[in-house]
Amino acid sequence: MFVLSCSRSIPPDQLKPSDEVSEITEVPVYHTWLSLKEREYGELVHPPAMEIPPKGFFPWAGIVSHHLLAHDYLDAWFSRLAEMRQVHCFYILSPSHFGLSLETYSLTVGSWESGLNNSISLGLVESDKDIVNKLAGLLDVNLDKRVFQFEHGVSTLMPYIKKYFPEAVVAVIAYDGEPPVNIPISRRLADALEDEFDEKGRQENFLLISTDFSHLGNLEETIARDAVSRRFLDNPNDTSWSFAYCDNSPGIYILDRLGKNSLVSSILYHTNSWEIAHQDEDDITSYFFVYFADKKP
Repeated sequence: MFVLSCSRSIPPDQLKPSDEVSEITEVPVYHTWLSLKEREYGELVHPPAMEIPPKGFFPWAGIVSHHLLAHDYLDAWFSRLAEMRQVHCFYILSPSHFGLSLETYSLTVGSWESGLNNSISLGLVESDKDIVNKLAGLLDVNLDKRVFQFEHGVSTLMPYIKKYFPEAVVAVIAYDGEPPVNIPISRRLADALEDEFDEKGRQENFLLISTDFSHLGNLEETIARDAVSRRFLDNPNDTSWSFAYCDNSPGIYILDRLGKNSLVSSILYHTNSWEIAHQDEDDITSYFFVYFADKKP
């Protein structure tokens, strides 16, 4: 088995020759920040939640950051999700950050090495190959495995999935996430996912939108942009989805389309890189951690 090295923060054109891959086998294994020991899992302090999901709230979709800077928030979000439900398959929608996608939709049957937590191997997060191949057929694309060698929009999340949902499998899809949204391309992906998120599918599967919000702004700009994003996050529907100021606009569109104007949200956290690290006050990225469920009749 050929093991691919996945650098979370180093663009492909800055990799050393030894990091490059000359051949990809049928079932690649990708690394994560934990398997590469970019940081330890460490002691965690879960920040106080902004909003606790109400009793009986059953989320079938959610939004998380893919920046490891938000490690404590990521762990807390997955921890609370595990308290609310089990998940068979995470359908992860991610931006393709480095322009490596050869297909309109990039998919892989690969696995992710989650690394060690307290010297205990977490093991592999495996793709559901049947689901991936079914989606590739519906979308009329070839598998595009090389993209995920570098894609932190996916790899950042895998240690948390393995920690809190050790039996779960994944189906990951990456695409051009920057606005403006290509509606026909996004709608085709939403249509391909519709059967996976019917009434029964929502009980088994989880739609995970990997996205960060305002980028490259100062604090005043970030606050203003996040206020616009909350027009969707507080009231998700087919007239508000376009207000989400993020790097995964197609994912927001797909969430809204699958939600069929019947979504209710619970925002667990809203923070930004300045609040967490107190660095780069003119280059702030903001983060929302959100659950979505169906409105009760």
